[in-house]
Amino acid sequence: MELSEEQMKFVEPLTMTLGLMLANYKKFGDEALKVASDYFYNVGKSTGKSAKQKMGITGSDAHALAAVLNALLPAYGTEGTVKVEGNKVIIDAAGFCPMMEAVKILNAPWETVCRNCSWRIMEGAEAAVNPNIKREMLEYRARGDKRCIEVVTVPK
Repeated sequence: MELSEEQMKFVEPLTMTLGLMLANYKKFGDEALKVASDYFYNVGKSTGKSAKQKMGITGSDAHALAAVLNALLPAYGTEGTVKVEGNKVIIDAAGFCPMMEAVKILNAPWETVCRNCSWRIMEGAEAAVNPNIKREMLEYRARGDKRCIEVVTVPK
């Protein structure tokens, strides 16, 4: 599938960032991966905090988290849905994923990239709303699933 110009606006910067991360990982090993993982977590936390402030959200419940994630997924270039069931937020990302496309372009180790980049961005964004969340990946593409489904439990 050929990517649209709009999709490439999300993928191209990721290929540069991931290329640098993977080059450092190859040269310096796990310590470089930890630095990258921390960096992506802080990127997510910063974007989550900013979105929460811009939207005037003061709460930290599941509905607050869902509102922030609904704003951030398109900003990250990710196509997915976010819904609330009780104190759980369910993210179903079955559409376009810029990280997946960047991984394909770079022929990068997909699981390593997801766990240390994509997941960490999401963890940071979620922690910006509520630092006590618990997240679970039920399905994820890097494992061969057709979509990524994440369940975030927000303490009551």
